[in-house]
Parts: sequence; C-alpha cells; structure tokens
Amino acid sequence: MSQLADPGKVAGRIDSIQILRAVAVFAVVISHAMHELSGLLAGEIAQFNEKIFPGDFGVDLFFVISGFIMVHVSRNAFGKPGATMDYLKRRIARIVPLYWLMTSLMIMVVVLLPSQVDTATSDPLQWLFSYLFVPYDRVSDGLARPVLGLGWSLNYEMYFYLLFSIGLMFRRVVAIPLTIGMIVVTWLAGQTGLAAFTPIGFLSQPIIFEFAAGMVLGWVYLTGFRLPLIVALPLVGAGLALLATAPLFDDAVERLRHLHYGIPATLIVLGFVFLRGTDDFRASSLMLEAGENSYSTYLSHPFWLGIPSILVSRSELQAQMPVQNFVTLYLILAILGSFIVGFIVDRLIDRRISGWMRNLLVARSRTLPGQHMNAG
Repeated sequence: MSQLADPGKVAGRIDSIQILRAVAVFAVVISHAMHELSGLLAGEIAQFNEKIFPGDFGVDLFFVISGFIMVHVSRNAFGKPGATMDYLKRRIARIVPLYWLMTSLMIMVVVLLPSQVDTATSDPLQWLFSYLFVPYDRVSDGLARPVLGLGWSLNYEMYFYLLFSIGLMFRRVVAIPLTIGMIVVTWLAGQTGLAAFTPIGFLSQPIIFEFAAGMVLGWVYLTGFRLPLIVALPLVGAGLALLATAPLFDDAVERLRHLHYGIPATLIVLGFVFLRGTDDFRASSLMLEAGENSYSTYLSHPFWLGIPSILVSRSELQAQMPVQNFVTLYLILAILGSFIVGFIVDRLIDRRISGWMRNLLVARSRTLPGQHMNAG
C-alpha cells in the first residue's frame, strides 16, 4: 500500500507543496472577488450567492501546509543550540515586514478614503494590536480582526510559530508531540471562562488543529512514507468531494470550518504530497512562481480588488454588458490582476524588505542545517 522514498530525496524544495500554495491563494482570491461581485450585483441579482465557491478553504489549506513546512524546514534543527531563536528570527524576517507595510497602507486608506472600507476602523488600539499580531475586537462588528482584515490568519501563524519554537528546544520525537500538546492546551483554555479574554477566545478556536495535522503529515513525510496512486487519488478525491458539500451548510461552515475545510485540506495534502514519485516531480515555472508569490499575493490582493470595483461603480460598463459577460470580465481582471500585483510586490518589495530584515536579525546568527526551504 505504501513505499518508502529515498531519504536523500526528502530534503529540499517540494514542488507539490508549492502547487498547493498556489491553489490556496487562488481560492482565497476568488472568494474575495466573489464578495466584491456580490456588492456590485446586489441591486441587479438579489440571489447572487458569493459562497457558492468555498474559497475560504484556501486559508485552511495554508494552515495545514504551514504545519507541514515548519517540520520539514526544521528537520535538522530540533534540539540544536540556538534553534529556537534562529527560527523565530527567520519567521519574523519573513512575515513581519510586508505585513506591517500592508497594514500601514490599509491605515492610510482608512484615514484618506474611509468610504472605501467596510470594516476597518480608525480605532488606534486596533491599529496597535494589528502590528503586534494580538487579536482585538474591532468596533465595527465585534469580530477579532486586525485593520487589514485577512491578517487574522497571521495572528494564528505567529502564535503557532511561538509554540513551535518552544518545541525546537527538544529532539523531534519530543518536539512535535509537545507542540501538539500545547495546541490542545490552548483549545482547552478556550472551553473555560478564559475564552472571554479576546486573544484566548480567538486563538483557542478548533482551526488551530489544522496546524497540528500539518505537523503530523510533515513528520510522517520525513520518514520517507509514500502512497501509490491507487490510494493517493481517492484521498484527494474525498477531500474535494467533502469540500464541494461545504456550501450546503451555509453559515454552519464558519462555525465548524475545521471539519468542513480542515479535513478536506488534510486529505488533499496527504494524497497530493505523499503520492509516490512526486519527490522527483517538477512543476511548471508558472505554478511554482504563483506558489512562491503566494504570501505577497495574499496580502496585496485586497487592494487590487478594490480598484475594479471603484472603476465599475463610477462607469456605465456594468449597465452596458450582459450580467454573465460582466461577471466573467470582472473575475478575469480580479484574478489575473491579483497575481500580477502579487508577483510585482514579491519581486520589487517583499524580497528586498524581508532580505533586509533577515540580514539585520540573523546575519550574525549561526545558520542551522536544513533551513533553506522557503516556508513563506
């Protein structure tokens, strides 16, 4: 049923992971584009359903991938002196600069163009906690969201980086169960009165188990365990089938997203990444580029999506086109533009500022082996 891969081929870039990262950000972009469309078409198609495509699943896929990559890139760092601080410095250098830049840009939008934002507020505390990755209930709707709304996922990421860095103080056989144990304790804290404290109530949501699932998959992957096509394909198919049922549950999906999205994401990663023979697989340069740029695309696409919406609302384009043609044109512009902007932001901005931060934080640190895979 399974096969062990050559341990020497376990290391390095995993193209199948890069493809899934591209798929994840593609899903998120479509989801947000559909949301923009729902506003544009509200007066024309009352029954337009922006949730017909479960694009929010992309975040859950990112979470499973994140847990997987953390284990993979740190495979030779567990229990090594300095591993904890080295890991945290590298993660800060990778995540913080672009997020802070995009957060600052969103604050500028809130101040200069307040009519163009739905939920971001001019609350200074929200701004402060956004920079600190601390969950904070925003005034507009009471949800624990930073000023750059989709940054909520990075609040989870940063918390998990902290837990994982603690685990790195120990050997892998101890570190991974310990980190998963801390995730369980976090969830248990949310089942008590402590959940009234916003950071605990937010970070203790069951979605955190998706990181744990990714860690387990990463651990197993390092053993060389692989699956034949006859097993891997049904796993991916089952994940897609479960995902396809999500719109049927409407609002219950968000409450139980660790089931409706988390399980499909885990099955898809398991079947796609563990497929026998993918160690030598090389994806197309376009897919790899989309995967490499996924972080930049994720953070920058909300700004691009707002541009077509503003232009359409101020022109006669929508009124002059059949609805189907308008929807098609808008989605093409939204999706293609988001990836182009993501590529530009990655090449011209993110790589430079994250590289500068990395040099500042870790240039004098001892480089640990097995830390070369891009986990962004």
